[in-house]
Amino acid sequence: MNKLDLLRQQIDRADKKILITLKQRLQIVRKVGVWKKQNDIPVLDRKRWQIVLKSKIRLGKKLGLNGMFIKKIYEQIHQEALKIENNP
Repeated sequence: MNKLDLLRQQIDRADKKILITLKQRLQIVRKVGVWKKQNDIPVLDRKRWQIVLKSKIRLGKKLGLNGMFIKKIYEQIHQEALKIENNP
């Protein structure tokens, strides 16, 4: 096996961890959606969303990641979360 193959295996393992973590996150989101529905709380809390987004961008930058990249990723995660919370 050459160096490129080894590096690609590392990427594959990292991708698997990302996907497992996303699954876990969305399972929690489903529970949040159920709780909000039971307690008649709106799915979208714009103030909370802005706080979360800013904190993730800030953390991403501290980790050496591009802020716009982090913003795009979290916007997609948030859209999926809203879908799940609306139909837990």
